Amino acid sequence: MDKNKDPLDGWDLFNQPEDEKIDEISLPQAKEKQYVSVTEFLDIVNEKLANIECRVLGEISDINARDRYCFFVLKESNPELESAVVECFIGWRSFETYKHLLQDGMQVIVSGYPGIYKKSGRFRIEVIKIEPFGEGALKQAFEALKKKLEAKGYFAPEHKKPLPDIIQKIGLITSGAGAAIKDFLKNLGHYGFQIYHLNVFVEGDYAEDSIISAIKYFNRNMPYLDVIVLIRGGGSLESLKAFNAEGVADAIFDSRLPVITGIGHERDITIADYVADKSLSTPTAVATFIRDQREQIIQNLLLLQDDIVSLAESIIEDISATVDTFQQNIFSNFENILQRYSFSIRHCAERMHGRLKLVFDSYRLVERKFAENVSEWYLYIKQLHGHLSVLNQSIIGNFQACLEQFATRIKVAHAHLVSLDPESILKRGYSIVYDENGNVIKDAANTKKGDVINIKPYRGKIISKVEETET
Repeated sequence: MDKNKDPLDGWDLFNQPEDEKIDEISLPQAKEKQYVSVTEFLDIVNEKLANIECRVLGEISDINARDRYCFFVLKESNPELESAVVECFIGWRSFETYKHLLQDGMQVIVSGYPGIYKKSGRFRIEVIKIEPFGEGALKQAFEALKKKLEAKGYFAPEHKKPLPDIIQKIGLITSGAGAAIKDFLKNLGHYGFQIYHLNVFVEGDYAEDSIISAIKYFNRNMPYLDVIVLIRGGGSLESLKAFNAEGVADAIFDSRLPVITGIGHERDITIADYVADKSLSTPTAVATFIRDQREQIIQNLLLLQDDIVSLAESIIEDISATVDTFQQNIFSNFENILQRYSFSIRHCAERMHGRLKLVFDSYRLVERKFAENVSEWYLYIKQLHGHLSVLNQSIIGNFQACLEQFATRIKVAHAHLVSLDPESILKRGYSIVYDENGNVIKDAANTKKGDVINIKPYRGKIISKVEETET
């Protein structure tokens, strides 16, 4: 990665879809017949109904589940309204995700597309999403999903990713406008943490998808992060619904980066907390945990520093004592050797003195001879210097004479060149005549009547036509 580039460039908060316009249902006008078949009619109706995405609140009943799909009935749950039912079908793409919510009496919101099953002519909703509605339904859905994910091993300790010993780079997922991010940053402390924040919805219809997108973004684009931190403040089961969604649980479980959660207040526990590699009660608790880890590392380093200094002092003291002992032994042994070999040393010293005297005498003789040679060379060089001075003056005089001679010749040549300069001739009133091709006309015979000629006086140019020639 380029170092100057912001790693969060390209992140977009989950885009909210715009409502689609629904066309009115109309039958095509047949030119040759004024009717359509039953199949054609149902195809036309289903084609139009397929453009209508609906969200319907009701109570589940009459569940008929198969291996990979399910039929059920959605009943009107408001006792103040008249009784009404609509048949629903959920296929294999959504069945595995939402089958834990298919319980008799659970109040839910189903999202899907209406249509008519041609073989029976029965109207039904093809469901793509199921959301529990109301406190009771949310608690029931929470327990059902918890049981499902526990059976899949999502909560097992062996699947928890270990947190790094030193947390430095943090991917933070939360709302940029909530109190959670302020509490987190306030309690984190100033220890040089590198924090990369993705602003997401933490409640509402778009929260689940935006949180999933953020977890996947960090894993895909910033794999060098130490941890992902997912936090938000407390709230009701309804406001924490996104953190109890199976999609968010899947994203946390599949994350290659360790995930730490701090969701809600002390009493709040979400599915995301169960799946996370490390779960803490609040955003403040997460910040405190990371800060305490850093402070503990600093404290351990200070203790280790003290231990190293103490150990080094002890080693230095031991070495100093050993050196002192060796020094005393060396001095003692040296004195014993001097006493033992004192006669031999004096005899060697006398011999060395005699030999050195001969060496010094030879050196003085060589020194005198060298001084005599240097004096002779000095006189010789001084004589050469006098000869060179005379020769130098002679060369300079000859060179100046040559320069004066060359200057005279150049003046004569310049006078000749000036006299031959074409512009000097033109100044005196002469002109040069050219034909159309730019060739100089030296003979009138080379022209004829009607030819265009160019005349060059001293200044400007004259274009003329030949009227008559004389040779």
